Amino acid sequence: MPLRIKFPLLCLLLLAKLYLFAQSADSIFSLAAIVSDESFVAVPATHVINLNTHQGDVTDSLGIFQLPVRFGDTLLIRNIAFRDTVIAVAELRVNRQIRITRRRYQLQEARIFEWGGTYDDFREAFIEMPMRQTLGASMGLPQQDPDKVPVEMDEKAIKSIGLLLTSPISYFYYNFNKHAKSARKVYWLKKNQEKHDQFDGIVSAENISDITGLCGEELLQFQAFLFERMVCDIKCTELAIYTEIFGLWTVYQELQERGMQ
Repeated sequence: MPLRIKFPLLCLLLLAKLYLFAQSADSIFSLAAIVSDESFVAVPATHVINLNTHQGDVTDSLGIFQLPVRFGDTLLIRNIAFRDTVIAVAELRVNRQIRITRRRYQLQEARIFEWGGTYDDFREAFIEMPMRQTLGASMGLPQQDPDKVPVEMDEKAIKSIGLLLTSPISYFYYNFNKHAKSARKVYWLKKNQEKHDQFDGIVSAENISDITGLCGEELLQFQAFLFERMVCDIKCTELAIYTEIFGLWTVYQELQERGMQ
């Protein structure tokens, strides 16, 4: 076959291969992987964000997440007890396990990742993540509500007219017996202690320093600004608290740029 015919055919075949490769690299597929620590122990409740599409998921109790991705995408893995980890989807073709490093000492420098150019992009990445359905829920099994309060510990229930009419003995016992009042007080102290510890850990100076990169007097000034304006308390979710902190941090930076802080 003459060279003037072979050369165009070779170019055509090369272009076809490049097109097929680009098409496969740009196609969307569902990525399922496991997030674990240095000892290969699964890490639940870890946020996994696709920095290219701003879609995210949270690992379940086995450390598993699932996200629609492309081979060219990049993932951000974030957990309050671990260092932020960035990994390319292409690195997960063979090994579907991501190892993250536990935060054992305070970093000298904090890195802040931006999810898009606006605050709405941040909300889309963190707040609007779909709720992951558990295996029990998908099978229709009865679910235990962790926030369910027993009737004898519910202040509204024990003071209701319905309880007085249906069970007057229980009504007077729960409302006027010293032992019942004491048990109710201890119950609410224990129930709220975990929420208090979680909230205090999120708004602690160390964690705020990791988020903002501030230290010393600058950190104290931002903490004062933050605590004066925060609306969230122990009743809010972790995501809601972080959302408000990041939002106020953005406002604080804008005020500093204008010379108002």
